[in-house]
Amino acid sequence: MTDDDVSALAPLPKPPLAWSEREADAGVVAAVAAAHKLPEPVARVLVGRGVNSVAGAGLYLNPTLKDLPDPLRLAGLDAALDRICFAVDKSETIGVFGDYDVDGVTSTTLLTDFLEALGARVTCTIPDRMIEGYGLSRAGVDRLIDAGCTLIVTVDCGVTNHDEVLYAKARGADVIVVDHHTVPVELPKATAVINPHRPDCGSGSVMLCAVGVTFNLALAIRRRLRERGHFSTTRPEPDLKDALDLVALGTVADVVPLVGENRVLVHAGLRLLRQGKRPGLRALLQVAGVDAAQMTASDLGFQLGPRINAAGRLGDAMQGVRLLKSEGVAAANLAAVLDAENAARRSIEKKIVDDAIRQVEQSALLRNAKAIVVADEGWHPGVVGIVASRLVDRFGRPAVVIGEGGRGSGRSIERFHLYDALRAVKELIGPALAGFGGHAHAAGVRIARGGLERFRDALLNHAEAVLVPADLRRVASYDGVIGGDALTFGFVRALENAAPFGRKNPEPLFLLRGVRLRSAKEVGNGHLKGVIDPRSLPGVAGFVDVISFGTADRIAEWEGPVDLLGTPDLNEWQGRVSVQLRLRDFRPSSSSSPDAT
Repeated sequence: MTDDDVSALAPLPKPPLAWSEREADAGVVAAVAAAHKLPEPVARVLVGRGVNSVAGAGLYLNPTLKDLPDPLRLAGLDAALDRICFAVDKSETIGVFGDYDVDGVTSTTLLTDFLEALGARVTCTIPDRMIEGYGLSRAGVDRLIDAGCTLIVTVDCGVTNHDEVLYAKARGADVIVVDHHTVPVELPKATAVINPHRPDCGSGSVMLCAVGVTFNLALAIRRRLRERGHFSTTRPEPDLKDALDLVALGTVADVVPLVGENRVLVHAGLRLLRQGKRPGLRALLQVAGVDAAQMTASDLGFQLGPRINAAGRLGDAMQGVRLLKSEGVAAANLAAVLDAENAARRSIEKKIVDDAIRQVEQSALLRNAKAIVVADEGWHPGVVGIVASRLVDRFGRPAVVIGEGGRGSGRSIERFHLYDALRAVKELIGPALAGFGGHAHAAGVRIARGGLERFRDALLNHAEAVLVPADLRRVASYDGVIGGDALTFGFVRALENAAPFGRKNPEPLFLLRGVRLRSAKEVGNGHLKGVIDPRSLPGVAGFVDVISFGTADRIAEWEGPVDLLGTPDLNEWQGRVSVQLRLRDFRPSSSSSPDAT
């Protein structure tokens, strides 16, 4: 195929979305619905997410902090406690080194706040993404040691930084690593390494992100100091419940599974966030236009998270820490700065996404490959991770996007372990892959000069070997069929009781069959909006709005009866609250089965 042939190819269509009904035991559904006075579809949501008993439903609906496991179960914790408590007792200066994403920023803020509340001397730093790159850096070590630190605690990074840990020790500082990324074969020679992915860690907490691990570390430190009589009426114990807003934000933004202890932590953190106690987050909610009293986990992931991330992507990630620790006018000013940086990030991101899609569509190799690797020296390294996510959503394949200086980021699909793939590639191409780190679904890479083609070929060959066509199929799993009687305030409120939702605990999705829509029109930036004709949906009370994001080009499909996959929720506009159906997908109605084939 010649270059002219490739450039003439039509744009690749977005892979179709198969619909599949999620399995749920009817007997358990009936028992849960009766015992907890839930609408049957809501009970079905719980059972579809692993609830298998009436008692289990109670725990799911009412998660409490008492359900959290003992923090001392984490491997490496004893050595960390000995060193940190010694530093506190001897008034050493403790340095906290965090990553530049939301998980790192919230971890840094939580640990710094906590140590300060203990009366410790503490300073913190976050690397400049463009200059220092990912992970513990020598420049960061120098900053902390020059500030007088004799102990450095890394959060959300450090588990692969063997050389930097040895450098810190050579300069006279001990290092404790607090991380959650996939561990290498050999751990760094730090004073302690706390990471639930350690092979010898039997905690079962591999789903925690860094701020969750940091929260457990703080709990354990407090317990150790309590046993030593550290606290008194003049030096009270810090209330770590006040840190749960940070834990919730970091956990949701890092897209770790929202199940088990993560769900407990986010549930409790959302309660705190709705009270608006932290001035910096309250200011950020205001610039994002989010009502604190009504906020959800989705707002953390799509409104607050991107604004804090924007600082680390385009500028100084310490602005995120300063915001979370600030009050009054300073908080308002910092929130406005982060909001502006997020707007700039979106503009840069859109152009790079368009360029990256064009690269895929104009490459005979990438059009048919099972993974995607695209690169451009002009792409800002701070947004390549977001671009990779957009490519995964657009093409349904793992994607690695490489920008200026060979710095890149990858995102993956459920059946492709990205870190393991990069490890296999490293064994093949050696120094061409200068560095990498991350986990199954997200990773950062650094490609050596001249190594791009070798990296691309090796990753695409690995994907070809381990993936089958079924792995690349996009599937929307739904929670049964509902009628118009589910489009009510009462039903939506009952559904909200099953929140929070997130990865591995997905937002409920229901099928509505044979619906006719009126007043279809394009709104916003390519969105589709209409109104359900009540005559086509028995039980519906009045007209209910339907919104479908990014599908304005499919408006013709709404001319006849359609089957809808959507989530009933509440929409507030100009002081009026109404029930709406937010769509994931739709298609012309037919008598054939809606299940995936």
